[in-house]
Formats: sequence, C-alpha cells, structure tokens
Amino acid sequence: MRKYIFLSIIIFLSIISFSQTENKDFRKNTDVIHYSINLNITEFRKKEISGNTIVKLSPRSKDVENIILELLSMKIDSVFLFEEKINNYSYNGKLLKIPCKHDVPDDKCCTMANVYYHGNPIQDASWGGFFFSDSSAYNMGVGMAAKPNSYGRVWFPCIDSFEEKATFDFNITVPRDFKAVCSGVLDSEKNNSDGTITYFWKMKQEIPTYIASVAVAEYDVIESIYKGIKREIPVSLYMFPEDIAGAKVSFQNLPEAMKVYENSFGEYVWDRVGYVEVPFMSGAMEHVCNIAYPEYAVDSTLALETLMAHELSHHWFGNLVTCKTSGDMWLNEGWACFSEALFKEQVYGKQAYKNYVRENHVKVLTTAHIYDNGYRALYGIPHEYTYGTTVYDKGADVAHTLRGYMQDSIFFESIREYIKAFSYKAASSYDFRNFLSEYSNIDLTDFFDTWVFTKGFPHFSVDKAFFTEGSPDYKAEVTIKQNLLARDFYGNNNFIDLTFVDEDLNFHTHRINMSGPDETFGFTFPFKVLNVFVDLDEKISDATADNYQIFEDTASYDFPYTDFSILINKIKGKTVVQSTMNYIKPVNIKVEDYILSEEKYWEIRGATTGKMQAEGTFFVSMSENNLDADFDKLVLLYRPDNYSEFKSVKFELIPYGNDEGLVIVRKLQFGQYVAGVEK
Repeated sequence: MRKYIFLSIIIFLSIISFSQTENKDFRKNTDVIHYSINLNITEFRKKEISGNTIVKLSPRSKDVENIILELLSMKIDSVFLFEEKINNYSYNGKLLKIPCKHDVPDDKCCTMANVYYHGNPIQDASWGGFFFSDSSAYNMGVGMAAKPNSYGRVWFPCIDSFEEKATFDFNITVPRDFKAVCSGVLDSEKNNSDGTITYFWKMKQEIPTYIASVAVAEYDVIESIYKGIKREIPVSLYMFPEDIAGAKVSFQNLPEAMKVYENSFGEYVWDRVGYVEVPFMSGAMEHVCNIAYPEYAVDSTLALETLMAHELSHHWFGNLVTCKTSGDMWLNEGWACFSEALFKEQVYGKQAYKNYVRENHVKVLTTAHIYDNGYRALYGIPHEYTYGTTVYDKGADVAHTLRGYMQDSIFFESIREYIKAFSYKAASSYDFRNFLSEYSNIDLTDFFDTWVFTKGFPHFSVDKAFFTEGSPDYKAEVTIKQNLLARDFYGNNNFIDLTFVDEDLNFHTHRINMSGPDETFGFTFPFKVLNVFVDLDEKISDATADNYQIFEDTASYDFPYTDFSILINKIKGKTVVQSTMNYIKPVNIKVEDYILSEEKYWEIRGATTGKMQAEGTFFVSMSENNLDADFDKLVLLYRPDNYSEFKSVKFELIPYGNDEGLVIVRKLQFGQYVAGVEK
C-alpha cells in the first residue's frame, strides 16, 4: 500500500544571481532530469490545486548559487532541498529562487528541490493554461500570448522551455468517481480512506514541460491495440460517457493516421496512443500520449478528423523533435498541418491530397498577410504571430513544396532519418536544413533561402515559348520567368516541372533548374509540341493557384480555387485546359485608358488536338482586386501572351451586389485576363 502523496518536484537549476542576467539565462544553465508531480485536484468549485512537485536537476556549471524554477501565481507552502527545509527562498509570483547548497554528497549527481504549493492555476490571455468546470479540470500546455509559450509553469514548478526535456511521474488524487489521465502509462491506482482515489502515471521518455498533461473528469475509456510497424501499441480514448458512441465514429480512421505517419516519419516510439476529451471550445493540444481533444470534435461524424490527425502527427513533429525556439515553430505546427494532407491522401486518395493542399494554399495567399499583419518569413517570426496563419498554413505549404523539390523517395527517407537523429532533442530551422542537405546530398540552402528565410512568394510562369519543326526532330525554346510577391529576393536553384503536350495530348514532363529573374531552356522532341505548362501537378506553392482538366466532349467545369469556370459548347478531338489565378500584377503592362488590377490576373492556358468553342466565366470582387469602383464599372481585358497589349473584350455581367459578381466571356480564348476600370 502507498501513502497519500501531495505534489512532489525534483528539479536542479544553475543560476548566478537573481539579477536580470540570471533571469535571462537560467533556463539554459540547468539540466532537469525528472519531475514528480503530486497533486490533489478535488476542489472544482474553488478551481484550486494543491500538492508538491519534486524536481531532480543537474547543473551545467559549477558556479551555481541559486536554483530558479518557474511557477505562476501560486502560494508556496514550503520548500525543501533533499529533506532539509529551506526558509530563505524568494518568490515573486513568477520565479522561485532557492539558495543552492554546495555541500552535495559525493554520491549525489544532482539536486532535488521539493516545493509544496497551492492555488488557482491561471489561463493565458490568448489561448492555453489550466481550466476548471464544475466536473472537470485539465491543462492546455501552451500559452499563445505568454513568453515563453511553453506553459507547464501554470501548474507545477519547472524549467519551462522547448529545449529542456525530462521524465515525469504524475500522482494525481481525485474524487472517487473520477479518473485522472496523464501523459505516459497508468502504473497503478489507490483508493484512499477519505473517499478519493490516486492515479499513478509514468512518463518514461523525456519530454518538454508544455506537453506534460493532466485531465480529470468522470471518464469512460475505449481501449484497443494498433499493430505498428515494429510492435503492438495500446490505444486509449478517455471520453465522457455520453460521447462513447460518437467517439467510435469520429476516431474510426485513427489507425489509418497511424499507418501513414509510421510509414512516412518512422515508428511511433511512445508507450501508448492516447486522447482525452475536454470541454474546451478552441482547438486541441498535443500532450504526449494524452492529446487534449475538444468535446465538439467528438460528434459522431468525420467532419473534424483532420484535427485528430494533426494532433497525432505532433508525436513526431513537436513531441519527439521539438522546435528549438518559438521562431522555429513552423517545424512543429507547419508540419502537423502538412500531415493533415498526408492523412487525407492515405484515407481518400491523391486527389483528396491535392484538394486539401489547394484549399490551404489559397488561404495562405489571401489571408496570411492579413491575419499576421504583413507577409512574413517562416523562420524568426515575431512572438505575437508564433501561432499565426503563416506558421501553420504557409508552413504546410512549404513542407508540400519541399516534398516536390526533393521528390517522394528521397523526401520521406530523409524526414525519417531526421526524426531519428533528433529524437528527444530540439532542432532549429538551420538544423533541419543542414541535416536534410547532408543526408540527401541535395543542397537545400537555396530552397530554404527562398521558402523559409524570406517573406513573400516567388511566382513562376512561361514568359515565352517557341516551337519549331525540324528534321527529323522538333525543337522547343522556353523562357521561364520568376516574378515576386511581397519580396525583392530572386530564388536560385528552383526545380520546376515543365510539361509538354504532343499532338495526341500525351504529357511529357521535364524537370528544369532555374535561377534568377528568368532563364531560357532548349528541348528536342521526336514529336510536335502543342504547348508547355509550368508545374502542372501543383508541386510548388508559389504565388499562383492552378489546376487543369482534360475534355473530350461538351462539358461545364468549375476549376477549383481559381475563380474560373468553363462551358465547352463544341469540341473536336481532345483539349487540356489549365486555369491559373496569379496573385501578382501582370508584367509588361502598356495600357493608357484603363487602371488594371495589381492584385491578380488569370491565365487560361490550353492545347487541343482539334477545335474547341467555349465560354469562360470569371468571378470578380472589386475590393479583392483593389479597384475603387462599383461592379458595374468593371472592364475585363485580354491578351494572348506577356508581350501583347491588353485590350477590352466583350462580356456580360451578373452582379452579386455592388462589389462583386460574374463576368461571362462568350468567346473564350487562351491567354491572360485581368480586371480593370476606365481611367
């Protein structure tokens, strides 16, 4: 039998003084080995926790004068070093300073600080912290407005950083009908004479403080076994009793998520897969083995299953390899968002992956700079945008682009080796770049300069294309142009797929490596070339949204996320049509009578083996095109290529109010279209 235990912490920290220098550096001066968190969580109405934490620490310097631990807004009851009570500690509601004894016995490798405390754990001003309801208590380990964002310090004394990792014991006492669910595996439980029960959990692998977790409620559990690539892995879903049936539906594709992530990123190393339902209304949290999952997502549908997949993927990106600083957060969150698309690909196929990537990419191009107050580089993003659209969604965009750049076999192999090399460690964006470059033998310096370390986007397009008939071969000369959106940096060593179409509408794809503003490439083919397309398979998340379709009969088709649809009235042979929304202004503008949109333009590119007559419908928003006029003043202009003049075309308007509507061109031609108004 075990005695009832309050919260114990073992921590060791090295600091020189309680000065500004000490406060700044203390997180890096101590190696935390183990936390033993012993808490009583029974006072739901008072929203109070009480207990002690024992922190086992080893100094990284012999000049240790104080142990400094982080703990927010608690009341300290007593402090011990080993078994000796310390009275001359100081605590300011944020930092606990304990004078360090230097007479540590020779057989002791570290210091053990035992802090007894109680109080009302706080919530972050933006997102995260510790939460109570009348019948539950749980933490969400990140404080999005906090510095640092790691938020273990709201419920136990710690060194609260992404880099510092330790093992954990959780000994949580709760009312008899409740369960305490924590990170790791359940070791035992004990019924106490006062009508409470204590749950003993062990987290054997080292983790940072922000993904250590506790959740208390009247849970039922769904248990199963997943057969992983190397072993059988326990799966436990702790759910509210009324949601057990719904959880069986909402989590039905969890095995598929495990399958794609193990195959893509390497084996699942943790002792169990775990989710715990919480009454949180704003997302989920990837606590290791114990994902805090919102009750609104346990809804008997698959509508929010990408949230389930996102949080699971953090057990590779974030939990196993943690971003070194908040400025590297895209390595956690961007890759988790990219993993959502991989999950879609595994469960629903390649087209579902492409649709998911398209939707995300358009969101990035149209909203990230609005939500994050400007175009921003992925790396080194300001603290207030650590959890913004750039980090999450552009991070996923860049991961997708890196996949296309490296190509699948090398890409996934390199990612698996990166995960293995940095397991239980923290990595920076530079660590990530350097490892992938060295392992794959593909120098990714230019890729990271273009996509990670520079704000804005490149834009790739066909500037000129000439196709000539020779004997016996046909020749093609193609100039690829790199334009810029919200940047003045031209990327180098850009791998781009050019797809040439022959007279039978067969595709022939060649990869080029282009640098700078433009570059010309020559090709020789044993067939006549009808046209050439850039990045037809959408591997590059540049300043375009595009997709293509092949037609063999009359049809109506809406090209996703490009604000364009086509109606084919007559067709002889086969035709391929690519619709591209370009999120830059057209080049070589020579128009005197009109003001053209500088925000976007369309390029409708195609090739046909016979003849085609078609209508095109464009959706236009005057405000999105930054045109200061009502919709009925709109003019649509057309040109066949970059070196022709834009001219007004005949069209019909179908307004949706004063600002937006449809523009119908009855005789569609291949080329560029742009919205404008008369001067």
